Amino acid sequence: MSKQNTMEPEAVKAELKKLKASKGKIARQFKSVETGSAEHSALIEQMQQVSADVKALEAQQKKLLKAQNNDDGAKTPKRVLPKQFAPHEESFNRDFSITRTADTANLDPWWNFVAKEPRASAYHSRPVWEFLTSQPHVTAEILIARDASDNIIGGMPLVFMTTPLLGDFAVSMPFFNYGGPVTRFSNVFDALLGVAKEEGEKGSLKYIEVRTLHKSSHSASTKKVSMLRALPDSAEIFDDEIGAKIRAQVKKAEPYRPRFKVGGKELLDDFYDVFARNMRDLGTPVNSRDFFALLLEKLPEHTYIAMAYVDNQPVATGFLLRHQNMMEIPWASTVREANKMNMNMWLYDNMLKFAISKGMHWFDFGRSTQDAGTYRFKKQWGAEPHQHYWYQFSQDPAGESLNPDNPKFKLAIGVWQRLPVWVTRKIGPFVSSQLP
Repeated sequence: MSKQNTMEPEAVKAELKKLKASKGKIARQFKSVETGSAEHSALIEQMQQVSADVKALEAQQKKLLKAQNNDDGAKTPKRVLPKQFAPHEESFNRDFSITRTADTANLDPWWNFVAKEPRASAYHSRPVWEFLTSQPHVTAEILIARDASDNIIGGMPLVFMTTPLLGDFAVSMPFFNYGGPVTRFSNVFDALLGVAKEEGEKGSLKYIEVRTLHKSSHSASTKKVSMLRALPDSAEIFDDEIGAKIRAQVKKAEPYRPRFKVGGKELLDDFYDVFARNMRDLGTPVNSRDFFALLLEKLPEHTYIAMAYVDNQPVATGFLLRHQNMMEIPWASTVREANKMNMNMWLYDNMLKFAISKGMHWFDFGRSTQDAGTYRFKKQWGAEPHQHYWYQFSQDPAGESLNPDNPKFKLAIGVWQRLPVWVTRKIGPFVSSQLP
């Protein structure tokens, strides 16, 4: 293996892949030979030689990565958080006003504003607005803040839900992790909240809930956080950073020979089969297949479906959404039978490396309740929490929002987990369309 001293990083990687495949082939031959026989001894000798070569090449790979990064170890460069996570920089020091604009009005000035505003998320875009306003039980408006010259300086989508099961309420924004008030001015942000507060306290709605990443003087729920991980420039650096313990968990899936695939609407049926089963097992009403089909249609260049297959059967999946330099996973599922295969770890490893291959600087693992199981799962990958603030305004200060963390849903969850999957696929979309 003396040639390894002059090998380039890509050549080392390719050679390692070949050696590991050879190692697996030798391991499988042990089943067909008698222990203690000459063939068995020869296989042991071959395995020892290949293992030594693998170890030497891995050391060489690590050395090359260190040299490439010109420091004492491969590290992720310092990444700047997307603007939507940044605190408000200033106050607007001139007069401004806020108007309510219905979804039937001319919203072109608003679309121009969010297209140029770095603090706007993917969920502020026109395609997502069209997606939202096509959902059942939904009407919407946008609170738009303008200065005296009629320039837009901020705004907030407000989605009204008139639901047969749960009553009338409004949320900014339902269904997604982001999409609330957007402005760079702290006093404009407070004014938008003030309009929501005034509307919520009139009592015509059960409540108005504003979900945002920003703190204000109003009291807020701080149960939710986003879990973000800065991404390095290469999969090799990523492997080095996550450490031996996580790599070992990922490798536990390899004996099952999983296959990773990324695509679009052609993978929707496989995605939905896994997603619907997992939602039933969690006791959560499943979104309709059409919900995801329309989102793929509206954002074709920003959405991906990632799948893991074992024996050509879909066993784990993630719905990925790309915006600027961040890839987010709003929905992920693994069938219960695949948990013993460590398929969830294997899938996330591949999705993170897919994000790196697309040049992403951040991977957003999605929203979690602090210290819950999903929070700890994301934390082990190096993700860090970023606080959410949920403001609720109503006539009843003790009012509760209609989200799955509400203790009143525990009984319903228990019942739902006992239903056949086909039943949950029939009635789940009707229920889930009313949950914000």
